[in-house]
Amino acid sequence: MGKKDKSKKDIVWFGMKLTPEEKAKIKMLAKKKGVSQKDFIMSLVNEEMIEYEVEVKPGSTLEKLEKYVGIIDEGPADLSSNPKYLEDLGKDSLS
Repeated sequence: MGKKDKSKKDIVWFGMKLTPEEKAKIKMLAKKKGVSQKDFIMSLVNEEMIEYEVEVKPGSTLEKLEKYVGIIDEGPADLSSNPKYLEDLGKDSLS
């Protein structure tokens, strides 16, 4: 059974009101990717869902640090934003 064999009860309507400009952007980007507008939007949704699909394995470092994830609001979002943060990175592995 393929995707087309789904019964209508498995499908739900999800409508959105868009400006003509928003609709045109979606249409253009979908065409550029060579997919339908729905497939284009769903690919973006699926990309965003990846972070929620991480499975924490018992005993892993992630499990041990999980309680700290997201509690620190200060500091740069990306350490590479300031080369000084990376100045000595890897020096000890060269000797």
